[in-house]
Amino acid sequence: MAGEVKEECAVAAITLLNGEGLKTEGGAAFYLSQMLLQMQNRGQLASGITTYNPKRTQVLSTHKKVGTVSETFAINSKERFSSIMKQFNGHSGIGHNRYSTSGTDDEYSAQPFEHSGSKPWEWFAFSFNGNIANFTELKASSGPLPSSRPDLDTEVVMHFLAKAQAPVKADIQDVFKGLTEKFDGAYNIAYVDAEGTVAAMRDPLGIRPMCYSITDGFAGAASESVAFYGMTDEDPKTLKPGEMLVSKDGTAEVKRYAKSPRNAHCMFEYVYFSNAASVLDGRSVYDVRWKLGVELAKQETISLNPNEFVVVPIPDTAKPAADGYAYTSGLPAMEGLIKNRGYTGRTFIEGANREEKVKQKFNVNKAAIKGKKVILIDDSIVRGTTSKFLVNHLKENGKAKEVHVRVTCPPVRSPCFYGIDMSKMGELIANRHSNSEQLQRNGWNNLDEEVVNGIAKEIGADSLRYMSLDGLVKCIGLENGKKDMCMACLTGDYPTPWGEKLRRKALDSYLNGTEGKRTYE
Repeated sequence: MAGEVKEECAVAAITLLNGEGLKTEGGAAFYLSQMLLQMQNRGQLASGITTYNPKRTQVLSTHKKVGTVSETFAINSKERFSSIMKQFNGHSGIGHNRYSTSGTDDEYSAQPFEHSGSKPWEWFAFSFNGNIANFTELKASSGPLPSSRPDLDTEVVMHFLAKAQAPVKADIQDVFKGLTEKFDGAYNIAYVDAEGTVAAMRDPLGIRPMCYSITDGFAGAASESVAFYGMTDEDPKTLKPGEMLVSKDGTAEVKRYAKSPRNAHCMFEYVYFSNAASVLDGRSVYDVRWKLGVELAKQETISLNPNEFVVVPIPDTAKPAADGYAYTSGLPAMEGLIKNRGYTGRTFIEGANREEKVKQKFNVNKAAIKGKKVILIDDSIVRGTTSKFLVNHLKENGKAKEVHVRVTCPPVRSPCFYGIDMSKMGELIANRHSNSEQLQRNGWNNLDEEVVNGIAKEIGADSLRYMSLDGLVKCIGLENGKKDMCMACLTGDYPTPWGEKLRRKALDSYLNGTEGKRTYE
């Protein structure tokens, strides 16, 4: 459900080859700001960059703030933006958009993180997308950390990066390979050091997406392909699990730093998180979402009269699916909900009343739905709070006759320990309507009809249907199907040992009534 789970972080890296590359004020700083702007969907809490320029006294220099990309770089003020670009002008650098799965919502927790040292290779900065599942174990073994933030996994990443390079310089491939021997989870990293080495790596399971582009002018990597919009006419390539892009001294190449035991691409990237214009692992996100809508229409069980029914998406992520559903079923697609473009969805106001936030985010279009039976297309239902409000909003304020909810992915039944803000069993609406035996099943493909009806009643829907697991796998269309995907939040089957360990802990805590603030602590 748009608004119910927070977006993933975004990482970016760029080197202007031969110190020149694409010519513009700010050099790497300018291009990083534009790349992050294109990936604003992945995090709106904070943004930042670190650039490398050997002509500066401060060879590595970091600029980061709490706020959107536009706010961080003053993009709407020509004078201030120009000043930032001049100050952080560089040949290369890395960037980050943040939302928090751990840590606090302040500037300290913003990335990139910078680490100083007595040797050039000990002075580095990095940005990180994902979540370290065995964080508590690593924290216990790492010794004192730079601050007293007990829940900030980024500090643990920095500790192990620093340890791998001190006191003797290590090859960057060996550094990242060493991380894979210690880390359990999802961890895409962009890295730059004071010797001018820039690297971007994708973890051996490829849970989070990463792509790259090497042209005559630059070499870069980013979480999503849309980051390169306007920079090159060539389609970005996929950085495969266990691969890294390394650039230094005017050259760039892709290297394998670790073996990949399997692919475990996050299904939520296709369903909700990623920009619809992106291409992930060779699959168009827009095309996947359109197909999900088509599949939902094929699975429809009620008789649809085009004179009575209209299809309404929850903007923006569900729109391609709604269009596919409407096209297949022969129903008109209407914007019954219109997103308030002035609403930024900043996560620092997460403590505010969720219903009020949803009301600010969506305006109901009464003219499109009054007296109609609405097929409301959503990408997912996680907690159910937003769903309940929107169904009521369409009925009370939009005067819809009926609202039938159709969801493009199966029920979310289990926490995510790889970077999505779904950490507790009890907050998931599907679990609140399930008994102990249902909760302990592995491989939850579908919910019992009684459970579905209970959820429908709670959110006020006249009917509720979820996408089947097989339908989801078919529409995403990866070469090896479910074997190439992480669907742990749907099935309870985790691709890493610590994911499975934390699932058992979370389930026991929920069933025993001792569920804590965060299940991985």
